[in-house]
Amino acid sequence: MGTVNEPLTGTIDRVVPDRVLPTGASGTLWSSVPAHGVVEFGGRSLHIVVPDPDGVLFPTDCGLSLLAALQHELTAAGPPVSALDIGCGSGIYTVALLAAGAGHVTALDVSPASTRVTAANVARNDLALDRLSCVTADLATYAPDHRFDLVVTNPPHLPYDPRYAEANGLETALVGGPDGRRLYDVVVERAGDLLTEHGTMIVAHSSLTDIPRTIGMMRDRGYTHRTIDVCEMDIPLLRYTEHRDVLLTRLAALREANRASFDGTRFLVHSIAFTRTGHAHD
Repeated sequence: MGTVNEPLTGTIDRVVPDRVLPTGASGTLWSSVPAHGVVEFGGRSLHIVVPDPDGVLFPTDCGLSLLAALQHELTAAGPPVSALDIGCGSGIYTVALLAAGAGHVTALDVSPASTRVTAANVARNDLALDRLSCVTADLATYAPDHRFDLVVTNPPHLPYDPRYAEANGLETALVGGPDGRRLYDVVVERAGDLLTEHGTMIVAHSSLTDIPRTIGMMRDRGYTHRTIDVCEMDIPLLRYTEHRDVLLTRLAALREANRASFDGTRFLVHSIAFTRTGHAHD
């Protein structure tokens, strides 16, 4: 897995992805909407089960691309003493971090169903529950009692449209406000509150949500960035296939405003690591 050197300015269209995820029958890694699956991480098989796929999102292609980047990062840096999984969902990153030897992981999600599923998946993989804290809270108001060595997040990145609004767990996991950036912006605002002095935040950043904007905002707060991996995948994700035309219309308007980047029905997901330089504006 290579590293892509991404400029601080300019469009993400200049970046060539170093790998394309394999596709299934529907143009995704998963060829159907699953409720359980097995992923490989660090030489270990991790079992992820979601009892109600309409309430808690099973890991998507974007999620699996971040998992691959996380494995790359942990191979180079080793397990963190403390980690925060923002928007833990099914718990796939929490499970992976604990399996890799993280001292303690806090799984945060606005949905109580997600924190319950995360705890169940930690137990299902025979990992120590005493190294896990599950917190149901909104990131904007979350008040941790300590800062973290590593923060991992795969924010929702689809723009809202009333024609595919469902007001359920899937919408919470996939739709990020009018331009898809709602959680990205909160993550940027809270970075200084969450990371230790030399902490790292790894974000799965969709090209549909203005990557240069996030990089610039983080730079202004005293963070450097490096791109661990770039993956190319399909619009829409499997769960929003029926809304393809509406979604593409919304995204076309964002692209016209230079707030989204995609080519036809393909977009990029950058796994980006942000690191404090010691001069962050907390």
